[in-house]
Amino acid sequence: MEPRELDIEAPWGKIAVKLWGNQNDQPVLTIHGLMDNAGSFDGLIPLLPKHFYICIDLPGHGKSSHFPPYLPIHSEDYIMTYTIVMEHFKKEKFIIMGHSYGAQLGVLYSQIYPEKVEKLIILDSVYFMIRQVKYFKEDLEQKYDTILKLNTKQKNSKPPAYTYEEAVERIMKQRPFPLTPQGARILVERMLVPIGDNKYNFSIDQRLKVVMNPVRDAKLAIKTLTNFPIMCPVLIIFAKDNYIQRYLMQPIIIFYKKQKNFTIKFISGHHDVHLNTPELVAPLVTKFMNEQKSKL
Repeated sequence: MEPRELDIEAPWGKIAVKLWGNQNDQPVLTIHGLMDNAGSFDGLIPLLPKHFYICIDLPGHGKSSHFPPYLPIHSEDYIMTYTIVMEHFKKEKFIIMGHSYGAQLGVLYSQIYPEKVEKLIILDSVYFMIRQVKYFKEDLEQKYDTILKLNTKQKNSKPPAYTYEEAVERIMKQRPFPLTPQGARILVERMLVPIGDNKYNFSIDQRLKVVMNPVRDAKLAIKTLTNFPIMCPVLIIFAKDNYIQRYLMQPIIIFYKKQKNFTIKFISGHHDVHLNTPELVAPLVTKFMNEQKSKL
């Protein structure tokens, strides 16, 4: 499959999309993690079954426009992106494959629009991070303060400039999880804006440092998942080395394990295993895509 690029019009600008495969095949809406982009799946998709893969740069990421300025970004805002893209292609039902934050959005979308999701593939993620109720005020206060400071900083200063190699090195150093140089170069290709003299700015919306997630403790999260369940078959692939996430999200994982439509698998690697070693992820995703509902 040879990829091709497309810009889809949105009320706030454009949604950049990287497409793989034939538009007449079953659509797979593919969503990257926070501060990543559609290139995150460049190594994985060529190893997967013949489908129509629609890889989105979420607003504020990659080549997509930012959301309107100054206000905080809420995770729920991104649900509009799914609808706009699928209406553009006139698709009513599709597979969702998401990594990290993209998978969390996929869970939320599957709860809101269960009739539109054929299958859900979650790559090393669980759910929006759960927090105890006692941190409600502290978390929101901190995020709103940070947004105001970011707005002031952006108004009064220019963004830093980097050479290509400096940008690659910065991505690798700031990553909280191991990322190969090849993986860093794949991501950088969609997030650099040339400004002359072989220098670049990053295209990433700085507000993504403080995205406003739904504030839920484990009890409320499980109640929401119970009352608004994910109806389709679900595959979760966990990276064995990312054990901290599984420890923090243990109540949700225990809930998932009780659901008959959930399959959970483990593979060697860390959080970005789909980007670092896609050959380990591909067989599990392929098997799941090829299975019929009756077998799950």
